[in-house]
Amino acid sequence: MDSAQRRALLWKSEGSGELRAGQGIRLPMHIRTYTAPTGLSAREVALVVESATSFSRGVLRGVSQWMAQQAGWLITVDDRVLGAPIPGWLIGWSGDGVISGLPERALPKTWRGAGRPVVYVRDRLTTERLPGIYPDDEAAVRLAVTHLVDRGLRHIGVCPVTPSTALRCDAAVRFAAAAGCTVDAYTAEPLRGVRPKPAGKHGGSALGRWLASLPRPVGVIAVDDVQVLNVLKACRDQGLEVPDDVAVVAVTDDDALGELATPAVTSVTHDRARLGQEAARVLEHSMIAGRPASAVVLVPPAGIAVRRSSDVLAVADADIRRALTLIKERACSELSAGQVATSLGVSRKLLDRKFQQTLGRTIHDELQRTRLAEAKRLLAETDHKLLVVSVRAGFTHAAQLCNVFKSAVGMSPMEYRRTTQTCRRLAASAPTGRGR
Repeated sequence: MDSAQRRALLWKSEGSGELRAGQGIRLPMHIRTYTAPTGLSAREVALVVESATSFSRGVLRGVSQWMAQQAGWLITVDDRVLGAPIPGWLIGWSGDGVISGLPERALPKTWRGAGRPVVYVRDRLTTERLPGIYPDDEAAVRLAVTHLVDRGLRHIGVCPVTPSTALRCDAAVRFAAAAGCTVDAYTAEPLRGVRPKPAGKHGGSALGRWLASLPRPVGVIAVDDVQVLNVLKACRDQGLEVPDDVAVVAVTDDDALGELATPAVTSVTHDRARLGQEAARVLEHSMIAGRPASAVVLVPPAGIAVRRSSDVLAVADADIRRALTLIKERACSELSAGQVATSLGVSRKLLDRKFQQTLGRTIHDELQRTRLAEAKRLLAETDHKLLVVSVRAGFTHAAQLCNVFKSAVGMSPMEYRRTTQTCRRLAASAPTGRGR
């Protein structure tokens, strides 16, 4: 690209921190966000992402937000479509660092394993364990399993098991088994001792036959964006009701797909902007140090968006179902166990006995469990003071929340907040060395 072309694609923002580009431009976009401090030159950074995905757009937003608070970067954005080849300009590009949403092998040899600052930011951690920023899949899967178990489901299905989703599926199998559930995995080959369901005598697609062969009611965890739509279609083809027969939760959170699906899909939500912020922070440190990033950083999920696909209580007893619905709606408004029984027109003693026989806990235990779940959500997703958290979760004061929380969780509320809002770090695999 000559200097005239480059100048034609260079803009200066007025502090918004948002990436802006012209329409219909096929060349890479060059966007200067801030002037570097006196005596320092702006670093040139390439963002190589497939911006057609909601994940990548969220990452770009996070990088933009980070730059709004930091010194100047000169950004080159390769606004690429899915599966597009690496552009020629990147091969000889002499910039300072790269944030890449692509596999390592997709980058030019000059940027692979050559000791240059590259930070990978992708929607899932793979067995390559490249140094970079990823969603914490184990934490996301734990949320999905807990959500289904809390709805009384004791049979869990996991799909699809492929090389790219194996880590997520393995985590789902482990967490579901640890919760006392029976687990079935939809895969062509067994996953760590879990035998896939045979095709059996049911008609339809292989996925439909697998779903129809599962015990009902069952909770299904879809670990892939597209697969969740296939699960819903297969359920319709087999005459299975969602969520009554099959409750569905997605580990990924393409919110457009989730809300447009029929029924709308419950999904674990990820803070994509934070992934972009972490990628920018790690790359900045890497460029300052003059060496590539060396750690895998796992960003915890933001929470879970509950929609119609899992809105079910898998309990046969009508009194317990009504009680659980009431507790779900009013537990955080100082509802007592006695008030639950009175509202249902049954004795407290009888209802407690039913709870113990069916759920293994009392009405009071269920109230506390629901309030603790809300307190955990507020601690993880907000910066509210402890008093505000305690009141909104249905506790009378902060001291009561602290006592109950410590007894049930094994740590204080503030320790829990630090734990859930802190990224996990893993050792990355050694660079492949290709291109050296």
